Amino acid sequence: MICFKKKFEIVFLLLFFLNSCVSLPGIDKNPKQKKLKEKDSLINEFSMNDVKINIIDINSLTLDEIENYNENKIEELDYKVNKFPNIYEYKYEYVLGPADSLSINLTDTDDLDGTYLIDEDGMIDLPFISKVKLNNLTLNQAQNYLLKIIEDFYKNPDLQINIEEFNSSKVYIIGAVRNQITLNLNQKPIRLIEAAIQANFNPSAADKLFGTKGFLRRENKVYKINLDNAFRSTDDKENFYLKKDDVIFIDRNSDQIHVFGEVSKPGVYFPNLDYSLTELISTSGLNQLTANAKKIFVIREKNNSFLELDVFKLDIKNPVNLVTGRKFMLLEKDIIFIPPARIVKWNRVISLLLPQTDLFKSYNPIIQEGVKGSNANLTE
Repeated sequence: MICFKKKFEIVFLLLFFLNSCVSLPGIDKNPKQKKLKEKDSLINEFSMNDVKINIIDINSLTLDEIENYNENKIEELDYKVNKFPNIYEYKYEYVLGPADSLSINLTDTDDLDGTYLIDEDGMIDLPFISKVKLNNLTLNQAQNYLLKIIEDFYKNPDLQINIEEFNSSKVYIIGAVRNQITLNLNQKPIRLIEAAIQANFNPSAADKLFGTKGFLRRENKVYKINLDNAFRSTDDKENFYLKKDDVIFIDRNSDQIHVFGEVSKPGVYFPNLDYSLTELISTSGLNQLTANAKKIFVIREKNNSFLELDVFKLDIKNPVNLVTGRKFMLLEKDIIFIPPARIVKWNRVISLLLPQTDLFKSYNPIIQEGVKGSNANLTE
């Protein structure tokens, strides 16, 4: 009876297992290298056979060799403002424009005293004189210009003008920032950092999906800028003054590092935080129970080409090698993969099978009843 029961369970298990071995969508029974075709592309055909993979053991690298790989970081000179002296040499002064309001006071007479609104043509209307254009003049320029005009009507005039309302000069911050804003400029100058803070830019924030690199459009010219440089630099040239009608566009951060595998916080990290490999392992939370600490992989495109990859391997089972990992800096588009240990792989395969074997426990009462019935028939 026991033998019959065991045979029944084994046969049922075998049939169940064989029936579960069906082809899944996307699985090729006869795996061959399939060539990917791209229409209208300079590269018409390629396959994984065309990809050159260089395996590099970080533990065996010298410090000079590690520094050489670190120097492959994207040059940031293109984003530095000191290439454009006309930007950082600009000294801010408020310029008048439509919707600004001026107060005028003329000593010894009140003929011109009052508040004047600059119209859409950039002009004010002076009583007994005429319309005067003040558009795009600074306050000092406007005062000197008005003095020359009223000298024909008044002897030795003493003229005082002040800006009562600032409405014409604006700066726009748009793109990948938390707050897209329009800033009204006044007589107090605003630098790039102050404007970025008002747009809720935080260089040390964990959420780096919002960008740091972008563009400045000024007077029909476009310049590349980098907010990180402005915050980190001790040189005020990076933190330049903003000018009327400046448009700052911040691009979404595409400089990403992807972390996969046996970590508690897989996902996207950002190299503008200057991560070393050891720091990222610590930040992402290496799972010491499941990770294969002998094989920490960094996958990197060489020369920005997907046809050649450098695969760096670090063995941190010996904790001393973490010091080497601190010297190895991560670059944008790096992929970090931490595989599971062999025993973990085996346990996971077994865990996939266990739910299927548990099905037979539910059949045990039926099987036992069947066996009892057979025995009863035999005894009869």
